[in-house]
Amino acid sequence: MLTLPLVVLLVLAVVQVAIVLTERARVESITWNAARAASVAPSPATAARRQVDDFPGGHTTVMVEEEEGFVTVRVRRTVATDVPVIGRFFPDVTVESELTLLLEPPLG
Repeated sequence: MLTLPLVVLLVLAVVQVAIVLTERARVESITWNAARAASVAPSPATAARRQVDDFPGGHTTVMVEEEEGFVTVRVRRTVATDVPVIGRFFPDVTVESELTLLLEPPLG
C-alpha cells in the first residue's frame, strides 16, 4: 500500500521526461527545417523565422547568423513542467538546438 504513491510519482516523472524529450526532438527538427530554408533563401533570417513561426505552442526564439558563406540557426524553446505534482518540484526546461549549413544560391 505504501508503494502505490511512489509508483504514481515515478510514472508522472517518466511522463514529464517524455514530454521534454519530445519537445527536444521537435526543436531539433524545426532547427533543421529553418537552417535548410535559410541556406537557400535570398533572405536567410526571414526564411528561418517563417519556419519557426509555423512551430505551434510555447515560447520559441530563433537567432540567425550569416558568416563567410555559412548560415547558423539557433532555436530555443521553453518547455513547461506542468505534469501534476511533478511540475511543482522542477523548473521549466529550456531546450535549444543549433545547426550551421553552407549558403547556397537562392532557389528560383
